[in-house]
Amino acid sequence: MSPWTALAVLLLAAGCAGYPNGAPTGSCGELVPGHPSSAQDGRSPFAVAPSRARTEEGRVRVMLESPQGVGFTGFMLVARPAAGGLLEDGSASLGHFSGIPDKAKALACGKAARSGATHSGKERKTSLEFEWEAPEDFEGPVVFNATFVQDFATYWVGVQSPQVQVVRRSASLPDGVNAAPGAAGGPSATPARTSRRPTTTTPTPFSPDPEPQAPVVQDPMYDGCGSVRSCFGAPAGCVETRSCEAAVAVAVRGQRYEFEMKAKKAIYVAVGLSEDNKMGSDSVVECVAGGGKVQAYMSWNIAVGKGNTRIDNQDGINLLNSSYSDGTVYCKFTREEVTTVEGTEFNLASRNYYLLLAAGSSLKENSVGYHDRIYTASAEQRNLADVSGFSAASKLYLRLHGAFMLSAWIGAASIGIVLARYYKQTWVGSRLCGKDQWFVWHRFFMVLVWLLTLAGFVLIFLEIGAWTADTRNPHAILGVVTTVLCFIQPIGAAMRPAPSSPRRPLFNWLHWLAGNSAHILAIVTIFFAVPQSKAELPEWMDWVLVAFVAFYVFMHLILSIAGCMSEKENRKRVNSFPMKDLNSSRMPSSSMDRSMDSPHSSFRRCLLGIHIVVILLVTTALVVIAVFAPIEEKWKQVMQSLNL
Repeated sequence: MSPWTALAVLLLAAGCAGYPNGAPTGSCGELVPGHPSSAQDGRSPFAVAPSRARTEEGRVRVMLESPQGVGFTGFMLVARPAAGGLLEDGSASLGHFSGIPDKAKALACGKAARSGATHSGKERKTSLEFEWEAPEDFEGPVVFNATFVQDFATYWVGVQSPQVQVVRRSASLPDGVNAAPGAAGGPSATPARTSRRPTTTTPTPFSPDPEPQAPVVQDPMYDGCGSVRSCFGAPAGCVETRSCEAAVAVAVRGQRYEFEMKAKKAIYVAVGLSEDNKMGSDSVVECVAGGGKVQAYMSWNIAVGKGNTRIDNQDGINLLNSSYSDGTVYCKFTREEVTTVEGTEFNLASRNYYLLLAAGSSLKENSVGYHDRIYTASAEQRNLADVSGFSAASKLYLRLHGAFMLSAWIGAASIGIVLARYYKQTWVGSRLCGKDQWFVWHRFFMVLVWLLTLAGFVLIFLEIGAWTADTRNPHAILGVVTTVLCFIQPIGAAMRPAPSSPRRPLFNWLHWLAGNSAHILAIVTIFFAVPQSKAELPEWMDWVLVAFVAFYVFMHLILSIAGCMSEKENRKRVNSFPMKDLNSSRMPSSSMDRSMDSPHSSFRRCLLGIHIVVILLVTTALVVIAVFAPIEEKWKQVMQSLNL
């Protein structure tokens, strides 16, 4: 081959190589690469995805993606007004790009620096993320246009993003209002000579402009949720309000899946992939804070015992970014599309999974501790590439469990026990179904306690699916003991001896001991329910329970004093009977005592009315807090819907 032929071949090869180090500025207008082939007419396998549809801060994240996993070697990206055309200064792009990732570089399209972006090398790419900022005085819809080059002969031009509405951040002076003297554009500060007679004027009172408020910083964690990635958080509905206590976001990045997680007031946050919405045989990735840094680990939820253990092979994930600040743990990592954990294959591309989200404040050796901050499961199985998002699983059984237990032990038991203890000598002359009034109503309320307790006990097992307990919180164990005591009470009552039996006093004491023990244990168990993460109860509910206990003890004290006064009056009444009444065989003193109310019955009835009203109000309030948990979030939503 002659030297001239070799030189021609080299020049031709150089021309065919395109621009491996990025597109030239001359391509900003038409976005057409200098390749001899024509652009593809079909649908592009690549996409330009802004993180939000509206921005009031002038910033938005822009993602270049390949949803199908097809890589691109080159690209060019610009922002333009949705109306089209060049800008007034002749620039081909609007605003500027920052946060340029690796494998990319900024480009000056016209007069504006960093107003475009292009590739910096010929490596194959599947996703890139940029930060774009609008000019301060711009307002209106913006679109992002891109060209993607798959190879030298295959490229797509004019791939356009959805519109982003930019709200103006700076306001200009109204017409007729001049700049301050001496300011740029304002009148000169040099005094002018005049032949006019000076006049005296009263200065207009000065009122300073209100201090500008700092713009609200939006958490970028929620950017792109529902449009380019799937998000799930707790409490329910928090993704829409961007106020989650814990959240996870998932996006497809070629052959990998990118996860982003964070949790407040926690030392770890974890996400699990499950075949059902219960713990057991699940693949988990946990981000754990410790030693001034955050580490990511793959682990496995054990089916028996509901435990968790880290696996030996940690090659399935790659930690990209992490932080731990002000009690908030955050991490961003990628996970392989297909992984095998404990002999089970997890294929994120072809299979659907439930998401389990958990966060806690304690660690164990080689594993995380109990999820005392957050635990929730998604309501349905979904493919992780489905950006429509996950909704939280129904907690109907859990809410009913709380409502039934509160109604039973705060409400019905607190009334039934008081009736049996202090009202045996009230409404003596009135009977219902041949029984004393106190006995009929005592039995009614205690049967109600029995039914509600058993129903609540069954419901919580239907919710959880198996026995599980936090070793640091005895709520579950105390609940079982309370239920057992409650269950045997009516059985013992059905076998009570006759009033004249010598064993009757023993029965009375055992019945009293079991009933009061169950009531006390139930109240203590409810206190331990407040810190349970699944219950989502506010911390101040403890004070409502304290107020209930104080009122209940106070009523016992007042009724005990009233009972002592009644017994004292009874003794006086017996001692004051005439001799002929005491010797009369027609009306013995014992019969006379049982045929009439003991003294101060009206006072006791008044106290009972107050007791019932207060107990019903407290019970109703606690049931509302439990059923509509988290009550504070629900209250905010109601206020927002009413524009208050």
